[in-house]
Amino acid sequence: MFARRKNLSVIISTLMSSALLTLVSGNAVAQSEDTNSTLHYSDVEEIVVRALPLGRTRLQSAQPVDVMVGETLADRRGMTLGETLQQQPGVQSSFYGAGSGRPIIRGLSGPRVRILEDGLATADTSTQSDDHAVTVDPLLIDQIEILRGPATLLYGSAASAGVVNIIDGRIPEQRAEEPLSGRFEIRGDNVADERSGVLRLDGGAGNIAWHLDGSWREADDYRIPGEARFAGSHEDHDHEDDDHEDEHDEGEHNESGSSNRLFNSFVESQSGTAGLSWIGDNSFVGGSFRAFNSVYGIPAPHFHAEEEHDEAHDEDDHEAHAEEEEFAYIDMEQRSWDIKAGLMSPLPGIRRATVRVGYNDYTHSEIELGGALNDEHDDDHEDDDHADHEHGDGTVFDVQTLQSRLSFETTPVWGWEGAFGLQLEQEEFKAEGAEAFVPDNKTRSIGVFVLQERQFDALTLSLGARVENTKVHLQGDAHAVDHDHDDEQHDGHDDDHGAFADIDSRTFRNVSASIGGIYEFNETWQTSVNFSRVQRAPSQTELFANGPHLATFSYEEGNAGLRTETAKAWDLTLHRHADFFDFEISVFRKDVADFIYLATTDEEELGFPVREAEQQDAEFTGMEVQGVWQLFTSDWGHFDLHAGYDRVHAKLADNSYLPRISPERVSAGLDWHLAGWRGGLDVYRMMKQDKVPALETTTPGYTMVNLRIAYEFDIGNSTLEAFAQGRNLGNQEARVATSYLRDFAPLPGRNVIVGIRGRF
Repeated sequence: MFARRKNLSVIISTLMSSALLTLVSGNAVAQSEDTNSTLHYSDVEEIVVRALPLGRTRLQSAQPVDVMVGETLADRRGMTLGETLQQQPGVQSSFYGAGSGRPIIRGLSGPRVRILEDGLATADTSTQSDDHAVTVDPLLIDQIEILRGPATLLYGSAASAGVVNIIDGRIPEQRAEEPLSGRFEIRGDNVADERSGVLRLDGGAGNIAWHLDGSWREADDYRIPGEARFAGSHEDHDHEDDDHEDEHDEGEHNESGSSNRLFNSFVESQSGTAGLSWIGDNSFVGGSFRAFNSVYGIPAPHFHAEEEHDEAHDEDDHEAHAEEEEFAYIDMEQRSWDIKAGLMSPLPGIRRATVRVGYNDYTHSEIELGGALNDEHDDDHEDDDHADHEHGDGTVFDVQTLQSRLSFETTPVWGWEGAFGLQLEQEEFKAEGAEAFVPDNKTRSIGVFVLQERQFDALTLSLGARVENTKVHLQGDAHAVDHDHDDEQHDGHDDDHGAFADIDSRTFRNVSASIGGIYEFNETWQTSVNFSRVQRAPSQTELFANGPHLATFSYEEGNAGLRTETAKAWDLTLHRHADFFDFEISVFRKDVADFIYLATTDEEELGFPVREAEQQDAEFTGMEVQGVWQLFTSDWGHFDLHAGYDRVHAKLADNSYLPRISPERVSAGLDWHLAGWRGGLDVYRMMKQDKVPALETTTPGYTMVNLRIAYEFDIGNSTLEAFAQGRNLGNQEARVATSYLRDFAPLPGRNVIVGIRGRF
């Protein structure tokens, strides 16, 4: 498998080299659409947000929306989607090593934040566990749209906290302006010796348009400024004894030697996409196929505890555990087929009809490494090294997803215009192995939505509603799943979930609605308010989990009797939009009835602390502030100053804090442009997170200093940009408060990134 993927890397590298030779020879065709051109903040506000109906911009939405495109997106691309978005207001990353990081919006993630690719879910397993990666390569993304707050009406109950919509242009919707155009990027860094690149080609003739792209990345274990283990943590989450802890510390911290590399934090990935469309005057139809592969390490130990079952032992001996600490990596594959079609004015009263259909086949294996702390680790991660260490496929996850979405945009009737539609989804989930903590299941959902808006002079009023039916049921003999333990091992655990132990199917009917308004005081100032009442059905993990979940270092027990979450959310935004000074402040409040969370118990199962899915009312409040000032323009260039602040406060009804909530953050930076040169300095301070549950410790704050510079120049009809970036220039030891890996894996240390990108 590794050999096959390295062959794919060679092919992609060859394609990019060929593209570079074409550019240098000056034979490239005319420049394509400039996705990396200079865009001021006020220009970004005019970009159409594809996640919104009716071709609206962020200023025309009562709900807070951000768009990343152009230079901002180019400068912030990281290995994961979470890393790419982590500096956006109200957004942070779950961070589970270099290979996995999911966006967290206003303190919430997982089954409450939907990651979409042009309106359809990515259909991976990242909602189930933070160590499962989102199946997108940030280097291939053209535009990212973030809807902060509930987006349930448009995209279902899994979007109750927000949406991240990715636009990559894989299915062309407009006729090609040139027979051939494209872009590429090649980059590398010193913190993980990363080598990565992408190549995108677009073209067509007449009514036919096509798209090809490929990406490749290899990164070794990344360097850290200090020790991997956090001295202020509850040591090893109550799994260790002192002798074992001392022995492990000596082994792990000395393993990386003078380079201070974080063991098992490597990443390898490849992807390839082909798309083809027929485009008429009033309609189009197209399809695409994408293959995505990724292999990445989990830089945290997996703890295994096995009870000794020797009848000769007395009761005390029976309680003894033989504990082993091992590491693992994930081998992931996804194959995606997508179809999209659009038709203008299909019926009276309908401006446009759009249909989307997607099928995804996703598989990943969690493979354990043997002797990880005793054998020398090769940075190149050759095939033989994996073969020497791996124990085989420990746990295999297989997910097949079918999605379809039909939407209609309406023409004005009595001044009201909007959209309505139908969304269908079906997911079949299977897991096999000792750590398959969720039994095989199938989830089906059908949703019907409608949104309408009307202009009243300076006021725009919007209304929306959605009805959704979701059914989750177990497949096969799911209740007979054996995790190698007897009933006595619960140690008399009196679990309130016992009354629902025989339930193998749940059906939920959710009704959601919203009302919002935008009022324009004048051409510069406007305010918006949005109120929504949204419902979320429990996920299959929350309902039926029953087993050791090594990513959370716990034994998770679902609750088949969970009720629907019901949230009442307010958003109030004040916005000033102008070239000289652009400013926005958003405040929000969200009251959630029957909020679902994992409650820590005082019991153990197979050596792990037991965490149960429970419900309790919760309250979320917070704010986001961002501003951009055009300082001045002189012979030294044009200078912009930007600043931001965001915070979220979350508590349960019993006045206890929720775990892993995003800490308070303040940021500032300077942008500079002069002819073909541009650069910038970004500084942000992550405050310490001391608002934590009783069994958690405070996460220290840290300051990140990032510097960037780039030079753009032309070769023939093509435009190239050479760039360099310095990240974490202060070499700060940074622990991520929102991550389960806080105690085991800090963020990378000082990193210098260099590369070249081009458009032709």
